[in-house]
Amino acid sequence: MKINEDGDSKPVADDIIMQEGGGMSLAIPKKEIGEIRERTDHRDKMRESLIKTCRDGQKAAKQAIFALHRGDAARAAKLLNDVENCVTNDLLPMLEEEPNLRHGSFAGVLEEYVEGKLFYTWLYGDNHETNAGNSSNQRAVGKILLMSEIPLKLSMEDYFGGLCDLTGEIGRYAVSRGTVRDKESVKVCVDSSQSIYMTLKMLGKLPRNVSKKMTTLSKSVDKLDRVLYEQSLMEMTGRKEFATGVEVGNPAFDSNFTGD
Repeated sequence: MKINEDGDSKPVADDIIMQEGGGMSLAIPKKEIGEIRERTDHRDKMRESLIKTCRDGQKAAKQAIFALHRGDAARAAKLLNDVENCVTNDLLPMLEEEPNLRHGSFAGVLEEYVEGKLFYTWLYGDNHETNAGNSSNQRAVGKILLMSEIPLKLSMEDYFGGLCDLTGEIGRYAVSRGTVRDKESVKVCVDSSQSIYMTLKMLGKLPRNVSKKMTTLSKSVDKLDRVLYEQSLMEMTGRKEFATGVEVGNPAFDSNFTGD
């Protein structure tokens, strides 16, 4: 609304659009609508940027897990550090501006990162730099990080989701150790997976995304028991070759694993 030269208040075209219908006029504030459009466009651009950045971070976390299975601890450590920097320097500033974007892609990055971080420490323990240097002959330590020991700030869903997925990586590791007749390492795998499963069961009601993983987790534990049983049979019968129906590519161990 602008004031004319006579001091009267009269609507002008820059302030409103007059839409006539049924003898009534509706004032549409152009300025406010423009501001809403700008905020919406900005949020859409930020969302697209966050999704792209999350995709890069999640890919790095997956590659870290893949590197751990190959025994390349140094590369895995670097990739996990890259994810931490990505979250801290790139993603969190976006979420401070738009907290509603936390769910979805960002939660996926954290869960994949937690899985990789847990697997790294499960393999090499607290003295990871020393142990990782001898990764070719080093048995898994079997340490499971607490949520408070992980550098990034997490929700319970992020941590428990990554913890469930950790059993899949332990399963693949168990099969690989079984092929070289390393029964002690297989025992560590069984004990760790059973401990995770029983701990989550005792918690009772779990977040929805974690509850959906419990069936797969239970199957993973059963299959690890089979691997250990087959190891014992191999010792009793004097068989030299390890043969198991549990394969690295089994869906129970492979639901979230890609090397891309």
